[in-house]
Amino acid sequence: MDEILAEFIAETLETLEVLSGEVVAWEADPTDGSRLDAFFRFFHTVKGSCGFLNLPRFERLAHAAEDVLATIRRGDRAADPATVTAVLEVMDRIGTLARCVGDGEEPPIPESADDLLLDALTVRAPSPSAPVEAAPDAKKEVTAAAPAEAAPSATGRERAPRTIRLPLALIDQLMNGISDMVLARNDLARKMRDRGADPELEGSFERLSANVADLRDMISKTRMQRVDRLYAAIPRMVRDLSRDLGKKVGLDLDGGDVEMDREMIEMVVDPLTHIVRNALDHGIEPPADRLAAGKAEAGTLRIVARQSGNQIVIEIADDGRGINRAALVEKAVSAGLLTSTEAATLTDEQKLQLIFHPGLSTAEAVTAVSGRGVGMDVVRANIEQIGGVIGIESCVGQGTTLTMRVPLTLTIIPGLIVRSGGHYFAMPRGNVVELLHQNSAMIAVEEIGGARIATIRGEQYSLIDIEDVLGLPPRDEQSGMHGPRTLMVVRSSVGQPYVLGVEAVESNEELVIRPASPLVTGAGVYAGMTLPDNGQPMLLLDAAGIAQSARLPLRDAGRIAAAAAAKVEQAETTQALLFAERDGTRRLIPLAIVDRVEDVDIGQIARSDGRAFIRIDGRLCPALNADGTLDRTHKALRLHAGRDTLCYLIGDVIDIIEVPISLDVRLDAGRIAGLMMVGETQIEMIDPFTLFTEVARDLHPTETSADAPPPLLCLIADEQDAWLTGILAPLLRQAGHDVTFTAPTGRTPDIILRTEATATEVNGGDVPVLLLADSAETAKVSADAVYRYDRARIIATIAEVAARRAA
Repeated sequence: MDEILAEFIAETLETLEVLSGEVVAWEADPTDGSRLDAFFRFFHTVKGSCGFLNLPRFERLAHAAEDVLATIRRGDRAADPATVTAVLEVMDRIGTLARCVGDGEEPPIPESADDLLLDALTVRAPSPSAPVEAAPDAKKEVTAAAPAEAAPSATGRERAPRTIRLPLALIDQLMNGISDMVLARNDLARKMRDRGADPELEGSFERLSANVADLRDMISKTRMQRVDRLYAAIPRMVRDLSRDLGKKVGLDLDGGDVEMDREMIEMVVDPLTHIVRNALDHGIEPPADRLAAGKAEAGTLRIVARQSGNQIVIEIADDGRGINRAALVEKAVSAGLLTSTEAATLTDEQKLQLIFHPGLSTAEAVTAVSGRGVGMDVVRANIEQIGGVIGIESCVGQGTTLTMRVPLTLTIIPGLIVRSGGHYFAMPRGNVVELLHQNSAMIAVEEIGGARIATIRGEQYSLIDIEDVLGLPPRDEQSGMHGPRTLMVVRSSVGQPYVLGVEAVESNEELVIRPASPLVTGAGVYAGMTLPDNGQPMLLLDAAGIAQSARLPLRDAGRIAAAAAAKVEQAETTQALLFAERDGTRRLIPLAIVDRVEDVDIGQIARSDGRAFIRIDGRLCPALNADGTLDRTHKALRLHAGRDTLCYLIGDVIDIIEVPISLDVRLDAGRIAGLMMVGETQIEMIDPFTLFTEVARDLHPTETSADAPPPLLCLIADEQDAWLTGILAPLLRQAGHDVTFTAPTGRTPDIILRTEATATEVNGGDVPVLLLADSAETAKVSADAVYRYDRARIIATIAEVAARRAA
């Protein structure tokens, strides 16, 4: 009986989560019989089950709601707002009771209070003082997942997949078990390489490895849930809040079929709720104000989710009044965050970023919804703590769009393994902005007022050593320490970036994250534990916790003004990796295409038909610079562009530096794009186009005219594609074109460039759209496509557009 009761509670809560949004959609369109039937079946099922399970209070509530819905089905009663509100309140009460029964607690609401709900159900006439109904066109705008039992026919139910309910703890145990299996596989692979296993054994191992990888992927999918679950409570929240505020709001939800890790969904719920409430309270105007501004009486709130690579992108957009920058700056000055002089130097983007400062709000009065100056700073902190970022765009009078980018899963994250004081720790790679050696000429370290300050390219950061924070032996007492220390520029969710000094960064790996004991996390500097490939547990550092433990300043108003003054100079530079070739020659390569630096064993390198390949993560990647005699181990740059990956063998990594986007001398000689000055030395820059062209198949470059085309405004449709932003955009700027990543106001772009991986469909209207295809075959069959590594053809196509525009 206990198992049956637990199953009943779980199914009731799960169905309620979906139905609360469906009731709002039904209210907008009372003629939708399928939704009405779904609600009726829910209450009928609850009533029947409660009789068997001896839950009379459930049965009484469900029976009353069922009777009301039955009269609506017969046409004897209208689905007016008062009735819908009463049905929602009954559903809320059943949900509260179900959670209490599931937790073994006494309900906080006495049974006598149910009489008020039942009395509300008997009121038939709609209240004339009801503030606002839903938007007239909400039927087209509100979308949510219908429950499985709402299928219109028995045939549809028969085709539904068979399912089984499992406890979440069991799923986690399965994930932990397969993670241990992956670690054991990696350990076995190392031992086989060291002992020189025979080819037959290696073949069997490769089959086992592939099976383990497939099993891991399948088990990982069991943790994934549709974003529909994240959307479930939003229609109800929008309905209730818009009525309380006297506003009309149409809701548009899209991307509910996108899947996220269940833990990530739970972490995103609160930030999304904050943003939606702010949009309704601050963003969308009352109906009278909207009509006076020439807008539709009903505002629109649109929430879209999509997957972009290993990230989930959630956009929340409203068509309200937008953010008043002047009010934000005035509040910041009055709060002492900025001086009047510093405020005058802020760019539009920096003014918008003030919305994330603690204590700042543009609300004219404190309400039950918002206006206390808390919320957006908490939203950003919560998003950054899970390795995500949040961006904001706003146009006064037209609306605001907030974009959250969060990892696809919290279970496996990219991380850096660092060594200090004889111990190893992990740091999420998303928190690390830059890695440098302490003896680099770009860094100056000094002590000011007892604090250590690191100046990197003119920017000052607080410098702390990990040994001081964790209580490890001082640096000069560490045995076996050699070489310069590594400095990591770390992004913290609670304040300004800072520099963390460690003994060395050992490797860059995909880390399996597991919770640490409360005693460990209670220290405040650890976010959990992880198991790297060597199978030895290590602690995961918390960037925000380290900043708080070191008592770093939470904000620095002076940095805002300094960033504004340096903005133009920063826009003209890009980051490049300075490395030594196998023969010792120093060269540069754009950092945008460098995915990672890793050590490659000679046993991982194979040759076929004169080409070299490196076996990485169970697959073969083309390898460059693998000619001649190889040492036992080599460092390799793993380079990526879209879905293409290759490895470039090097001697060693030297530094990451800022370089101008334009070359001092252009050569176009094989792999060398040209020369640029780094200090007093001329260093060659590698041409990424040439590298990927060398390993591509069926590439037939075409010649282009030597005449320079007139400048065009090129709109790049995917700002998250590192190849487009870090390689193609500088190339177009060098050719004299203007590049933008968002449609500018008052100017139409001349051409739009996108890739096959661009998350959203691009419709340029009268503006030509150029597809940068992933393969030469795709480019051949489409007149509007060019192979993404065919630099000459890309420039020639843009020149043709320029010629047509000039004509």
